[in-house]
Amino acid sequence: MAAAERDGEAAQPSSEDPPMPRQRTATPRIRPGVTAPDTVATRSAVKSADRVLDVLELLASTGRPMTHGELARRAAIPKSSLTPLLRNLAQRGYVEQLAHTQEFQLGEGTYALARRGAHSRDLVRVSEPWLQQLMHATGESASVSVLREDMAERIASAESSKAVLYSMHVGVLQPLYATSAGKILLAWMPSAEREAYLQRVKLLPRTEQTIRSPAVLRRQLEAIREEGVAWSIGEFTAGITGLAMPVLDVHGRALAAVGVALPASRLDEPRKTKLLDAVRAAAQEIARAVEAAQRRPAGKSVHV
Repeated sequence: MAAAERDGEAAQPSSEDPPMPRQRTATPRIRPGVTAPDTVATRSAVKSADRVLDVLELLASTGRPMTHGELARRAAIPKSSLTPLLRNLAQRGYVEQLAHTQEFQLGEGTYALARRGAHSRDLVRVSEPWLQQLMHATGESASVSVLREDMAERIASAESSKAVLYSMHVGVLQPLYATSAGKILLAWMPSAEREAYLQRVKLLPRTEQTIRSPAVLRRQLEAIREEGVAWSIGEFTAGITGLAMPVLDVHGRALAAVGVALPASRLDEPRKTKLLDAVRAAAQEIARAVEAAQRRPAGKSVHV
């Protein structure tokens, strides 16, 4: 039976494995006139969510600052309930209160959330055809990852059809210091942010090859920035080699990392050159596609 690396997770059961017994979940019976224990709490949570959306939609539709009283009246929210709601939204940056008038308007957090959502959606959409092309050109699994706090998150992938492969599951979070994509994102961080990361991170070993020294990692990141490519040789999953390159915007900032991963036994010098050329081409094409998507008028779909 063909083996498959699963991001360090246990292999999935094959069709030869005995079926797992189906677990039955008892459905609680509620006597007439008795309220389920979580009904009130659930209804309250839904009402709170509705009120948050009502306030944000109202501020967005008016396009101007609004007083506490006007918000309460137009959103039909009691002032006593609106006050803590606005306080929480302000603490998270989604609403801000103007010091000179005490009025409320949408905060930078709301706009940043919209930008991030649109950016991630466009990045996934435009990268998928190029990942398929990269996978077909190399015969290996390919993926795009972005920075999520201190981790690299895989947001798109194309898996190889080979019998022995490295499966790249979308949504997986991986440490920056142990993966090729993570090292790319780390190397292209602003220097102050990168140094702060190196000061706080604990380099927990995933394999015997995982980097354990901040000084070694710092030197490696300098070389990655100069060469434009990062390698992870058995550092995240034993026996698996990964290589990645940055997807750069017009200002030279890394929007994402694109790369491939494969069993180390399939990597030799001729293949290394082919892989580097293919990943570099994919990174450049994805960068062009992202730039084109950002130039499109709002509301129009992106087609690649």
